[in-house]
Amino acid sequence: MALTKLNTSALPAGSVLQVVSASTSTYAQTTSSTYSDTGLSATITPTSSSSKVMILISAGMGNTSGMANNNTRILRGSTEVRSFSRISLDSGDGNQGHESFTFLDSPSTTSATTYKLQFMTDTGAFRFCDFSGDTSTATITLMEIAG
Repeated sequence: MALTKLNTSALPAGSVLQVVSASTSTYAQTTSSTYSDTGLSATITPTSSSSKVMILISAGMGNTSGMANNNTRILRGSTEVRSFSRISLDSGDGNQGHESFTFLDSPSTTSATTYKLQFMTDTGAFRFCDFSGDTSTATITLMEIAG
């Protein structure tokens, strides 16, 4: 029996056309007030320039200082598409938690597109792939959504 390729252009807007996922369990930390890479990234090649890309990120994060202003951002290539501030904010001596970030992007391209997560802090050591003092696994999932 021959397999037939699905014509994705016939699917209605909002249909999921493809899913790409990546993960890392490599611990990283920053003490910098400028953004640096966490090591979490994934690449997707949209089938249509009218498609949107849903970005879902999940990671264990924390800081040695409870009052730190921890920030993350999602980049498409070298362009910031969304930033998040006050991550894992706590009034105690330190903090850790499992964080989730979601954003719907409109890359307007059919070229391979890489999304990655960066982080920074204003004090202490902001830790990535860290939860309750143990290394965790961070994931990024990219879903192409028909436009």
